[in-house]
Amino acid sequence: MTLLPAHQRAPFRLRATHLLVTGIGIASLMDTRPAMATVVEFQSGFMRQNADHASDAGVLALNALTLGNDLGPGRYEVDIQVNRVYFGRRELEFVLSPAGDQLQPCLSAELLSEMGVRIDSLADPALMQSSCVDLLALIPGALVEFDSSQLLLSLSIPQIAMRRDVLGQVDPARWDHGINAAFVNYQASAQQVSNRYRGRQNSDDLYLNSGINLGGWRLRSNQSLRQNAGEKREWSSAYTYAQRDLPGTLGTLTLGEAFTSGEVFKSLPFKGAMIATDLGMLPDVLQGYSPIIRGVAQTRAKLEIFQNGYPIYSTYVSAGPYQIDDLSTNGGSGELEIVLTEADGQVRRFSQSFSTLSNLLREGVWRYSSALGHYNGAYGLDDPLYWQGTLATGIAWNSTLYGGVIASDFYQAGNIGASRDLGPWGALSLDLTHSSAVVDRRDSHSLEGMSYALKYGKSFASKTNLRFAGYRYSTEGYRDFDEAVRQRSQDSGWHGSRRSRLEASVYQNIGPRSSLSLTLSHQDYWQSSEVQRQYQLNFSTHYKRVGYNLFASQSLNDSRASDRLVGLSISMPLDFGHSANATFDLQKSGEQFNQRTSLGGSLNDSQLSYQAAVSNNDAQQRSAALSLGYQAAFGSVGAGVTQGSDYRNLSVNASGALLVHEGGIELGPYLGETAALVEVPDTAGVGIQNAAGARTNERGYALAPYLRPYRVNHLELNTDQLGPEVEIDNAAAQLVPRRGAVVKASFAARTVTRLVITGRTAGGQLLPFGAQLKDREGNVIGMVGQAGQVMLSTGMEAQTLDVHWGEQAMAQCQLSIDPQSMEQAQGYRLQALTCR
Repeated sequence: MTLLPAHQRAPFRLRATHLLVTGIGIASLMDTRPAMATVVEFQSGFMRQNADHASDAGVLALNALTLGNDLGPGRYEVDIQVNRVYFGRRELEFVLSPAGDQLQPCLSAELLSEMGVRIDSLADPALMQSSCVDLLALIPGALVEFDSSQLLLSLSIPQIAMRRDVLGQVDPARWDHGINAAFVNYQASAQQVSNRYRGRQNSDDLYLNSGINLGGWRLRSNQSLRQNAGEKREWSSAYTYAQRDLPGTLGTLTLGEAFTSGEVFKSLPFKGAMIATDLGMLPDVLQGYSPIIRGVAQTRAKLEIFQNGYPIYSTYVSAGPYQIDDLSTNGGSGELEIVLTEADGQVRRFSQSFSTLSNLLREGVWRYSSALGHYNGAYGLDDPLYWQGTLATGIAWNSTLYGGVIASDFYQAGNIGASRDLGPWGALSLDLTHSSAVVDRRDSHSLEGMSYALKYGKSFASKTNLRFAGYRYSTEGYRDFDEAVRQRSQDSGWHGSRRSRLEASVYQNIGPRSSLSLTLSHQDYWQSSEVQRQYQLNFSTHYKRVGYNLFASQSLNDSRASDRLVGLSISMPLDFGHSANATFDLQKSGEQFNQRTSLGGSLNDSQLSYQAAVSNNDAQQRSAALSLGYQAAFGSVGAGVTQGSDYRNLSVNASGALLVHEGGIELGPYLGETAALVEVPDTAGVGIQNAAGARTNERGYALAPYLRPYRVNHLELNTDQLGPEVEIDNAAAQLVPRRGAVVKASFAARTVTRLVITGRTAGGQLLPFGAQLKDREGNVIGMVGQAGQVMLSTGMEAQTLDVHWGEQAMAQCQLSIDPQSMEQAQGYRLQALTCR
C-alpha cells in the first residue's frame, strides 16, 4: 500500500540503509541467551542519524525497544493454557528465575495433576516433592511462557507426560447452557414440471427444525409441510420434546415426543419421558473401545506402544504390575506392539491384537436408558403405554455386558448379551431376546418366541476391513414391540414378523490410490413370501489426477424387480476457477443406457457453486441442466433448470436459520444441533473462520453453526476485510457449549483514527528514527520509524504532541495535529508536518 506520493519518500538507498540497520538491531535483540548478563547494551553507532540530531538519539531508540515493563514477583490471577487448550483461571505465585530476568510460576503437584500430568509415570517423581515444582527440570521438553500484558500462562507439556483420559475432557463447570433464544432451521424447495403429455405439475416442501432455549432447558420440534400427488398440502410432526442435562449423571432428561435409543432394542417412538446416557459428555478417549494393556515391570521402566509401526503411546511405569487403561487406538482393529525398556537397558517386546464393535465399551464405562410413555407411531396405530430400560457396561477381559427389558400390558420382552474383543480373531457379540405378546384382541393367548443376534467385525492384514457383519434369526412366535403393535392394530402395512436378517459391509484398500467397498443385506418374513435383498458395490481409483469410480447397486423384492443400476464415472480437475472439474458418467438402469457430461466447480472462496450438464440415452432422449448455489451470510439459496426432449423442470431451494434473542433477530446458515451467536458491536463485515459465508451484519451479529457439545470450540474472527479504522484487541474465543445450546461470543471492537505523519524538525530534517511521541498525559503513543514516518491511533480531536529523541532542548519539539483537516487515503489520514 502506497501511503505517500513519490516526492515525499526518502531515497531508496536511505530507506534500504534504515531497513538494514533495523534488521541488525532486531536480530541483536533476539539473540539474548540466559547465559548473558542481565544488563545488555547495543551499539547505537550502527544506526544512521542525521548530523544535526543529538548523538544519543540512537541510544534512546534502542532503550525504548529493549526495556519492558514486566510485572514484579507476587500473586496474580492468570489464564492458563495447556498444550494450546484452555485450562482455566487460577491465582498463582510468581517468582524471579535464578537469572533474575523473568517471572516463573509456582506450580504445585496437585495443580499439575489436575492439568493431566501423569505424576506417577515421570522419570524422576522425587522432584514433585517441592511446593514449587520445577516443570522444566521435571519434564524434558516442557516449555513455560508467561505473557504479562495479557496475564496468560502457556504450558507446553510433551504427551509422554500427559494422561490420555483427559484428552478432550472439559471441566463440567465450564459447560455453558448458553443464552435464552428461539430459532428456526428451515429447508424449502419448490419445483414446476411441464410435460408435453401430462401438462404442468407443481410441488413444494418445507421442513422446519425449531427450538427454544430457556436456561438449562431446550425445546425442540421437527415439522414438515409437503404437497402430495393430489396437490394437497399435508402438515406433519416427527417429534416435539423438552430436554435438559442431568448434572452428575452423564445423561439427559427428555420429556415429550421422541425416540428411544437403538443399542439393545429397535428404536421406538414414544410420548412420555426418558433418561439416557450422553456419551458425548465423556472424554474423547473413553467414548470408544480400546484394550487394556497389562504386564509386570522388573524396574522403573519406559513403556512404548506402537500400532502398525507408528508410536501412539509412551509413559514410565514403576516396578511391579502395571495397567494401561487410557490408550487411544485408531481403526476397528489392529496389532499393538508393547516395548518395555528397563532401567538397566534391557528391552522386552510383546504384542497384543484387538478388534472392536459398535457395542463394545471401555472397561468401567456405563451406558443406560429408561423410557416410559405411550407408543407414538404414525398412521393411526394403537398407542399402548410401555416401559423400556437398557444397561451396558464394559468389564474385564475386554468384554461388555448389555441387556434390557420392554414391558406393556400386552407385551413383555427381555434381552441379554455380551460382546468380546477376541484379539487376532476379531470382535464378536451375541445376544438373546425373548418376547411374549398378545396380538389378537379377541384371544388372550400370547405368542412367544426367541430372537438370536450375532455380530462380527475384523480388520485383516490384507487391508480388508469387515466393518460389520450381523445375522439375526427369530422364531415364528417372536415379535418385536413395533411388530406386535402393527399386528394388534391390523395395520395394512403388516406383512408378517421378520424371520431373518443378514447384513455386512466390507472395505478393501488396493494400493495407495484405490479402494473397493461392498454393502449387502437380505431380509425375509415368516407370514409372507416377500424377500428383500439389496447390495451396493463401489470401486474407486486415481491415475494422473483423474478419478475413476465404478459402481453397481440393486434393491430387489417381489413387487419391484428392476432397481438395478450399473455405472462408471470419470472425473478430472480443470485449471480454471477456484475448484472446477469435469465429470463423464455412463449408466445402465434396467435395460436403458444413459450418458452424461457435467462441468462443476465453485467461485468466490467456495461461496458460489455451479454445475452444467448434458445427457442422452439410447432412446434418443436428450436433456440439458444448469444449477447455481450461493452460500450467503443469511443462508444458502439455489436454482436449477432442466430441459428435456418433452419436458422442462424448474426448481428453487433455500436453507438457513432465523434466531431470536434479546438483541434482535438474526439470519444465518443452517445451525445444526449446537451453535454460537457472535457479536462484534456495531461492526459489519467481520467473517468467521470455518463458517463459510458468515459475516456480521450492520448491528455486528453473526451465526456460527455446528459446534461440538461439551468440547472446547475455538472461534476465530476473520478480520482481513476490515478497514484500518476498526480495532479488535482479541479476535479469538473458546466456547464450551452444552448439547443444543446457543452460546454467545462477544468481541470488543472500537473505531479509531489512524494517522500516517511524515515529521520534520524546524530545520527541515526528517525526525530521527526512534523519536518518541507523547500525549498530554505523558503516555507514549508512537515512535518514529523510517523516513521520519510515524503511524498513530488516536481520536478526531486536535491536540499537541511532545516529541523527543534526547535529553537536550534541541532534541525536543512539539507536533500539532488536527485529524479532521488531513487527507484520507485507504482508511488512513496522511499529512507531512513540521515539529516546532
